[in-house]
Amino acid sequence: MMLEDLEPYIIENIIIPGDFNASIKEWGSESSDKRDTGKTVLTKENEISDDLYRYYSEQFKAQNADMSDAHENQIETEYLELINKLSILNEKIEKANFTKIKKHILKLKQKKSSGFDAVSNFIIIRIPPGYISCLVNCFNTWLNERRYPDMWKLTKVVTLNKLKAVIPRCDQTRSILLLATHSKLFERIMLERLRYWAESNRLGPAEKSGFRSGYLFQTRVLSIFQEVKNNMTANIPTPAVYVDYQKAYDKVWHKGLVVKRNRMTIPLGLLKLIISWLNNRRVYVKFGENKSKIFYTHICLPQGSSSSSYLFIAYHSDLVTCLGAFSSHIFADDLNVIISPPIYR
Repeated sequence: MMLEDLEPYIIENIIIPGDFNASIKEWGSESSDKRDTGKTVLTKENEISDDLYRYYSEQFKAQNADMSDAHENQIETEYLELINKLSILNEKIEKANFTKIKKHILKLKQKKSSGFDAVSNFIIIRIPPGYISCLVNCFNTWLNERRYPDMWKLTKVVTLNKLKAVIPRCDQTRSILLLATHSKLFERIMLERLRYWAESNRLGPAEKSGFRSGYLFQTRVLSIFQEVKNNMTANIPTPAVYVDYQKAYDKVWHKGLVVKRNRMTIPLGLLKLIISWLNNRRVYVKFGENKSKIFYTHICLPQGSSSSSYLFIAYHSDLVTCLGAFSSHIFADDLNVIISPPIYR
């Protein structure tokens, strides 16, 4: 390395310690740069908890609608009209029964982690039949009222470090949302009715796998493989585009989701229950023994919820229709587009 190679990195009258064994390409990179970034490293649990609170509360704050955008304006108008219509609605939802709830309880994994209520799956699986009968009465009351109980909208968040051996920034953590177990049971009752409506009306695209019974990940892989193989046999170049949405669930626009579901002619009683489930959700971050302040999530679908994954399918189910003649494959929130050019003689 010659002196002139270092000149772009030298600041006059400043001595910068660094990795002088690094190549020119590595110089100034995060892996080789040993300079102080000027950021404070937090070591106390309460400080870390407060920092996580600021980060996540900012992520989920309410977004102001751009009324100059014709599409957003239309969504806002339709949403307000729908809310007024639902306020006087008296449409019934199919009731739950003892057998169904017991079946969902037995399907729970025997985990000892818990949400804010400190009731784990491990405990719920061992409850007596009399308690299940009590749940049946409660669930049917809420289904009849088409509302989701506010007490179960509180979620505990714990964070994991995405990095191996480095102190992470807040955006380098993975949030794990721990829902109340009773909440998860009621969600599965709601999901049964949602799935029955969607599958009966064949609303899920055939190109979509993941979170749907009978639509496996292996199906998508084999479909992509076969399509590429057929093109290679015909000596046709096959470009492919792979799309992975960053924080897909965290960016779901509630009003857009609700309006899209309404346009799909979902039963209004079920839609009212979904709106109740989405609205006024609250979160707090737990780090060590410290709990942050509680904040509201105005966007996003709660991670870890069985209903979130299925609602996300509806949120972008029409994506495949926007791709024209190109072949598309979707698994969960991942998209693959295969571009096959026309064959000319």
